[in-house]
This record gives sequence, structure tokens and C-alpha cells, in this order.
Amino acid sequence: MSGRSGKRNRGGSDGVSVADLCASVFHGVLGDVMCGGHVHYWLNGGRGSTKSSFISLCLVLLIVANPFANAVVVRRFSNTLRDSVYQQLVWAVAALGLEGFFRCRVSPMELTYLPTGQRIVFRGADDPLKLKGTKFTTGYCACVWFEEVDQFDGIDAVRSILNSLRRGGERFWIFYSYNPPRSALNWVNAEERERRKREDTLVMRTSYLDVVDEHPEWLGVPFIEEAEYLRESNELAWRWEYLGEVTGTGGAVFGNVTGRRIGDDEIARLELVRNGVDWGWFPDPWRYVRVGWEPSERRLFLFGELSANKTLPQDTGAMVADALTFADIEGEEAYFHDEVIWCDDTADGKVAMATYKREHGLRARPAKKGRMRRLSYEWLAGLREIVIDPVRCPHAYEEFTSKEYERDREGNWVDEIPDGNDHSIDAVRYAMMEDVLRGR
Repeated sequence: MSGRSGKRNRGGSDGVSVADLCASVFHGVLGDVMCGGHVHYWLNGGRGSTKSSFISLCLVLLIVANPFANAVVVRRFSNTLRDSVYQQLVWAVAALGLEGFFRCRVSPMELTYLPTGQRIVFRGADDPLKLKGTKFTTGYCACVWFEEVDQFDGIDAVRSILNSLRRGGERFWIFYSYNPPRSALNWVNAEERERRKREDTLVMRTSYLDVVDEHPEWLGVPFIEEAEYLRESNELAWRWEYLGEVTGTGGAVFGNVTGRRIGDDEIARLELVRNGVDWGWFPDPWRYVRVGWEPSERRLFLFGELSANKTLPQDTGAMVADALTFADIEGEEAYFHDEVIWCDDTADGKVAMATYKREHGLRARPAKKGRMRRLSYEWLAGLREIVIDPVRCPHAYEEFTSKEYERDREGNWVDEIPDGNDHSIDAVRYAMMEDVLRGR
């Protein structure tokens, strides 16, 4: 794609190639944007990843290519707009050779595409009246860019702004850019995990390593030298600051979690399989997990998960029975696998276990948890590896990766593991409690 693509892109100077203005890692995303492949583009990464430069190019191209499109660029605080996103858009216009077709003004802060009157305007989330009062004489707000979205007051605040801006029209492009915070508990990191499940969202993480081999001049020698110095002196800090990894705050309970897909062939080779249930109704959910255990390697695999709210034991029992009905080899007839299901031994749980046995023939047994919460947490944290399939087990992956120790009033870590958001963790603990007690 070039700056002169199509009838609408009349302003680009001859020979300007958009592909030459962004790192090759973004080329596929650029094509997706221009053909409307997704609505939401969730782009994050470390310093020097050029994600903001890429988004600014996209906004200018979308304005030129679509006569109905206007754009609003939003940051948490309005006093940060001029020296960041405004200058970024001015650069994009110049880089595309479109200076003669855009008027760039600071007061009011906006870029106007002169052939049609379409505009790119800039707003701070700290001025809600200006956000709600954003109007366009030509077309509608088809493009929104949330820069440094992690600085906003949660996804509800972002959604509220979108509800104010995204009115009328049928085609939309919403961009989100940020450097991920260290903690997996941060709302934006939790939201990223949810976004990966949505078909209307493209999620991508980039870093300066995607840029430096192709265009080191974009970053400059001092930037690269500083990054490499930190890489040698403090790799964990380098991974967070420059790679954009969610490295944690140093208080993670489980530092041994690996998130990756687990294939059917790998599951079939597991040494032992365990099942666990944590009872719940509402708001606490009922949760079932299926795990594989390799005691010789001290490695645990989480590859099955079910969750429900306000669901009776006879119905959750049917869900478990269905999960245990499968064929050992593809193409063969499925049959019920009569495996033990280890359950939370609360009073209500004992009634539910009786229902499981009576109505579904399930071998539901109480886990001998006693006062073993701390010991079982330490046992899990001490394993060589806990492999979790984030697609098969999204709740477990979120819980295990976000569980942190408590802090005192001064922000120091204390040796206490807070309760809550741990239903899959509890189900795993129950599934493995026999092994925990044996010290395997």
C-alpha cells in the first residue's frame, strides 16, 4: 500500500510507500486496518516499539481513504496532547507527503483534511464536556485512538467515552496503545486477556527488537545502547520496559506458570489425570478443572475447565459427565471415563457430591483439605512448571498469573496470600490434594 493508493488518496507524493514508514511487523496489521478486518486494535509493547507512529499513519490514511471518517484522539489528561499525539499526527501527515492537503492548528487543536473538511481532533478524558460535545459537519467519528490507555480509570471509563463518541455510522476503527504495567492484576492487562477472546479485536505486542534490525536509525544509537545496557545489568527490568512483558511486581505467588496451547496428542501422553471441583452459586462460580500430572518431572498441565453460575448440582454433574465422555483415539466411539472427581468438602458440597453419585454415577469424593490451603499453595508454587492452556482454561490462566501476596500499608510484601479470584486454583488444589499430602 502506498500514499497514493486508490482514488481517495490524492494527496500523497509520488513514490511514498506506507510500508517503508512502519516496521514490517505492522504490515499485516496495516492491511487488516485498511480492509476493515477488525473494529478494535489493541496494540501494546515496550519503549521504541513504534506502535504510536504506526497508529498515527493509520488514522491519516483512514481519513483520506474514507470520506465519512473523522477521528478523535484521547489521552487521560488534556495537557499531554500537544507534545505527544498531536505532534505524532503532524509527523504522519508530513511523512506521507500530505502537508498541502491538511491544515494543522493548535487552537483549537485539530488537523483538517482540506478537500472534504474531515477532521482529526484531540481530547483529554479530564474534560468530559468537550468529549461529549465533539461534533463533525462532514461524516461521523469513525476512528478513536486511546493513547496510553493504561492511564485511564479502568475499562468502564474507556467504554463510557466510546459510547459518547461512537454514534451514527456503520464502520469504526478503535485503537488502543500502551506500555503494559508490571502487574498482571492491573486492569489493562486483565482486559488484554479478555480481548484475545473477541473476534472483533486484534491484539498485538511489539518491541524495539522488531524495529532495530530493519531501521536502527529510527531509534538512534543512544536509545539502543541504553536498552542493551539495561539488558545486561537488569534483565527483568529490560523485559518490562523494552519488551513490554508483564513481568510482575515481584510479589507473584506462582512464578512457575507457562501459558501455551496443549494439544490432544500431548494430553494423551500424560502420566496421570486428575479432576477437581470448587462449589459455587453466585457471585462465586462453580468451577471444574481437568489436569495432567507428571510426578517424575514435577510438572502440572491444566487442559480442561468448566464454569457456571446459579447452576444446580444435577446440571453441573451433567456437565462433568459430558466432559468425561470422549474417545481415546480420534475416530473411535466416545465413552464415559470413570475417574475420581475431588471436591471441596463443605456441608453443601457433601449434598452436591451425593447428587453427582446418585444421578450421574460420578465418583465424587471429598478432598482432604483440612487446613491445607497454605501448604497446597506452596506445593503448587514449588513445582518445576505449571503449564496452562489459556484457550482451554482462561479462568485458571488469569487466576494463576495474577495471584500476588498481600502488601502492608507501606506497600511492602507480606507473607500472606489473599483470598478471592481463586476458584480454578482451589479446584486444582482439590484435584491434587492427595499428592500434596503425600509430598509427591
